[in-house]
Amino acid sequence: MLKKIASVVLFLILGISFYFIIVFDINNYKSELEDIISEKSNTEFAISGNLELDLGSKTTIKAEFLSVQKNNLTILESDIFTAEVSLSQILQGKFDINSVSLIDSKLYGLNIDETIVQTYSLLSGKRYSMNNRSHSNIKFINARGNYSDGMLQIEDIQILTELLKADGFGKITPESESLSMSFMANILDDDSTKEKYGEHYPLYLESTKLPILITGNFNEPKIDIKISEVISQKIKQEIKNKAIESIKDKIKEKIQSDINIKLPF
Repeated sequence: MLKKIASVVLFLILGISFYFIIVFDINNYKSELEDIISEKSNTEFAISGNLELDLGSKTTIKAEFLSVQKNNLTILESDIFTAEVSLSQILQGKFDINSVSLIDSKLYGLNIDETIVQTYSLLSGKRYSMNNRSHSNIKFINARGNYSDGMLQIEDIQILTELLKADGFGKITPESESLSMSFMANILDDDSTKEKYGEHYPLYLESTKLPILITGNFNEPKIDIKISEVISQKIKQEIKNKAIESIKDKIKEKIQSDINIKLPF
């Protein structure tokens, strides 16, 4: 009996594997994927390259060369797009996306890195001219969230650029084309980053959490980086720490002085 059950299970596994490897082609559903994402995001989502299906521990689809546009303006371009999906939904021609990863992307409308460098340079009395105002070069984006009631709630998002690594959350409302994203970022302190920006590298912001807020609409996002507030708080804390150390030194000297009092005999 057990042998028969094992044989049936093995036959089903082999049959399913044969179907997905030989017969099933995820590219037949590319237009459905583009339509679903376009509808939910209220944008024009397009994939130029082929789709790949990975039936690992988590079912994922991988695509190359995607773009997101709104009102004939490009919002986002990415070389590689990976999404965790539900296999049962794919078989029905649907896509239930749980998480998304993007590699080597361009986010248009703002330059996060150069905005930070320019703002920092102004505060430090230096002049920095942006080389690129049109977009941000983002090495990696990983986001997880859920879509309900016409709103994309992003529970967790990680971003890696040429200057910083950031973690955040936020929401996107496709109907009103509005977004609100909050991040806490760390400046990268590797040699290549320091060499790229030279004297303009924000050295004083190393090992410091930098709040970043991105708001506005799809075509004209606005970025608010709390650099002056962070620097002000850091200076105040340093002054406070120095004052505490000074008091400690004086107390130590006083105690040492009392201990070294000469006896009267």
